[in-house]
Amino acid sequence: METTKKFKNPPLTEAVFELFYQTSTWNPATPGIYYSKVNKDYPIITQSGGGFGIALGAQGVQIGSGNNNLTQLKSHDNSSIIQLSNNLFTVNKLPKYNGWESYKEMILQAVELLYSTIDIQQINRIGLRAINKLDVKAHSLENFKRSFNVYPNMPNGIVNDFNSLQLNYETQFPNNEVLAINFTTLRKEPSYEAPVQFQLFYTKLSTIDKSYIEKWLDNAHMQLHSAFDHIVTKEQKEEFDND
Repeated sequence: METTKKFKNPPLTEAVFELFYQTSTWNPATPGIYYSKVNKDYPIITQSGGGFGIALGAQGVQIGSGNNNLTQLKSHDNSSIIQLSNNLFTVNKLPKYNGWESYKEMILQAVELLYSTIDIQQINRIGLRAINKLDVKAHSLENFKRSFNVYPNMPNGIVNDFNSLQLNYETQFPNNEVLAINFTTLRKEPSYEAPVQFQLFYTKLSTIDKSYIEKWLDNAHMQLHSAFDHIVTKEQKEEFDND
């Protein structure tokens, strides 16, 4: 498998694996049963008012609230999170991100324990998401081009500085799979003069067998890595290796 370039200061702020499924054996005790199997590594348990979800609608791939009753299980340092409800399961990794193989193993172990807890009749959708945050120094078209090979086309005569920007792209792959790309400018914050949130999503918007999950994960990771490599400029990548 292709080796992912490792930077000294990677822009990844969160990786998210998502699984939407159908089950007839969910009950109020299910989160507690699952928690009893993972509480050594995920000792903190909380309830969440919502979660991220991937759906395909009239406007294309929609990223938003996926469920209103998620149980969250967190590691001691809050860097690893499992979320589960009666139809949605996520495995989230925040910094420090220790590489793809470590994260993939974390996902597969969490999914295996889910299968040992409830009877999953069908996996409806699966997704892998990478959330990055980069500092482009100033929110202008010139600086956006310096950082990304994807950028808006501004008509002549229009001021190239902008207060906010949001771009969405989608590419269709075979077998009902979609690569979605999102750029959103953020307000200035500590350590970021002009931050841009750059998200990559690879999703399969149809059913999938459990036996295919690992193979799908490796392909999804490859697609995200390839997209990142092509979209982020060489000049910007060099900054990720600066001390």
